[in-house]
Amino acid sequence: MKKISTTTQSLFLALLILLGTRTLAYAQEPQWKLTLEKGVEWTKYTPNKILLVGSSDWGLHGVDASTGKLLWSNEDLYNSAKALKGPDGKKLGYTADLIQVLEDPTDPKISDFALVKYTDNIMVKNFVVINIRTGEVVISPKLAGMPVVKVIGPEMATFNYDGSGYLPELKAILITASFVDMYQAGKPYVQISKFISLETGKVAWESDQYSSIFLPVVTDDNNLLFIGEKTSAKINAKTGAPIWTFEVADKKNNFEAFDANIRLTEGYFYQKKGNQGVVSAVELGSGKVLWEKPLATKDAPILKAENFGVIVADEKNFTLMEAANGNTKWTAKKLSGIVVDLGKDRGIAVGEKDKYLTVLDKNSGEEKWSQKIKGIQIDQMTGAGIMYRDEEGSIGLIDFEGNLKWGSKDMIKGPGVLRAKPSLDQEFFYADEKVYAVNLVTGEKKVIVNKVEFGEKETPDFLEYTGSNFVLSSSQNMMGFDESGRVLFQQHWASPKISLAGRIALRTMQVAMVAMAAANAYAEGATTGPMGYQSSISRQYGIQREFFEDMSGAFGQAANQRFKATISRGVYNFILTDVGEGVGLVKVDKISGKEVGKIVLNDKEPVYDSDPENGMIFYKPTKKEVYGYTF
Repeated sequence: MKKISTTTQSLFLALLILLGTRTLAYAQEPQWKLTLEKGVEWTKYTPNKILLVGSSDWGLHGVDASTGKLLWSNEDLYNSAKALKGPDGKKLGYTADLIQVLEDPTDPKISDFALVKYTDNIMVKNFVVINIRTGEVVISPKLAGMPVVKVIGPEMATFNYDGSGYLPELKAILITASFVDMYQAGKPYVQISKFISLETGKVAWESDQYSSIFLPVVTDDNNLLFIGEKTSAKINAKTGAPIWTFEVADKKNNFEAFDANIRLTEGYFYQKKGNQGVVSAVELGSGKVLWEKPLATKDAPILKAENFGVIVADEKNFTLMEAANGNTKWTAKKLSGIVVDLGKDRGIAVGEKDKYLTVLDKNSGEEKWSQKIKGIQIDQMTGAGIMYRDEEGSIGLIDFEGNLKWGSKDMIKGPGVLRAKPSLDQEFFYADEKVYAVNLVTGEKKVIVNKVEFGEKETPDFLEYTGSNFVLSSSQNMMGFDESGRVLFQQHWASPKISLAGRIALRTMQVAMVAMAAANAYAEGATTGPMGYQSSISRQYGIQREFFEDMSGAFGQAANQRFKATISRGVYNFILTDVGEGVGLVKVDKISGKEVGKIVLNDKEPVYDSDPENGMIFYKPTKKEVYGYTF
């Protein structure tokens, strides 16, 4: 037998290596595959390992994220959403914003449910709770026996869209309605409210004595505060029995404005009574009317309640009525914007036409100081003053005397400011290639990372706190650092040779979750709602102010502990790059910055969702398929 030469051996070995390399270049097999004939529009991974999939026929599907098993399909749930239109009048696409998975850090079972709630404010509206493990509609106005109306098209269950929703403190759903029943003799005004256990889906109690036009507030004693068009009430949350009620004086009129102070001790109502308007102060614990004062105004005013009184802003005046008796303490020039009590004797801050921030003296209504800044908006209250944003998205700080603590050239420059808040008294910002640490008690701001340079000249687009460190990232870069600014790791993964459009599509998918959260917050009433109710914004500023005033006490410590306990601790980032055997993803530990896994996709423009805690990705290779990978 002829002996194989050294050259032949080398060629043979090279051939084996080449064959092996070509074999490795094939994409790895997924753990599971799912095909939907109608096409996959979006995916949303939920905390309870269910992958929700929206299909192009506006169907909704539940998939076991571990096995890829199709658990259920509901092709009718979103049918009416096909007609939804945006503010520009154009038809909206099918997005995950239409569904809110419920969450409770103390009870994982809550995330078995999701709330589907959307409306175009005219005809198209929906409100259901589904079990995302089974696809079963467990709660809806129809299942709860709410009355129905039919004007044009199919029958629709009647409900107050802004007043119906999930009450997390009570783990319950409230469906409430009020309307004039055109089909009954005399066309009576009808009110109905139903309190439904999320766990059982059964109506625990119901009442035809009251309703609410926005989601009731859960009071400190775990009861409910209902504010309706004609009836407001405090309700025993266990039985539905009224603890007290407050009715409009004339049944043909409605309550037209309402607000309550931060601690929900007093509420203020505006209604028409006879030939004049009236502001009434009600003690919210007992329902006792404390005082009532006439108000001459053509239009319903905006009420802003504080512990020292209620500010009444109409088309001409900006008036403070005293808390004790309702007497007018002072009247100032017409102002507009969100009103914020600065606490102590610092005054009342009011925005004016996105140009000025003006502070009035609480006792006299006279102007204490004013700052003119284009596009100025209050960002948050701090212990050192008012943090604000300007028209460019830059962040500044005004102290309580009206001085720019950091403003103009000393601002945190926008646009593109990123931020992370590890505790209620600290915040970290990325802007203009620098990382800043801000002490929210003192207002001290310092640069802790002076120059951030990312490979491929990328700009960071995400900053997060993991519970152990901070991570600044872009499409192909990650940098970890601690509170002092010490860089723990920094790494760049070269982008595969793909189009810019492909890279943008990938990052858009990752960042979309933040936008969805913002959209849900907006939908849940972060803006002025019925009756001009603004407390969801202005009360938050008051809570921030009280936190900083109480920092030295147990309240501040407990609040910070609760805040830290809710910080997300996602473990992994996924980055598209060349993984040696082809184009794929690397799985990177956010704490150490080390690669802990990789997967070959051989697709230069993947669109995927992920489970960052367990390291799973859900990849959409075609318009009709979803693949699940574990690595």
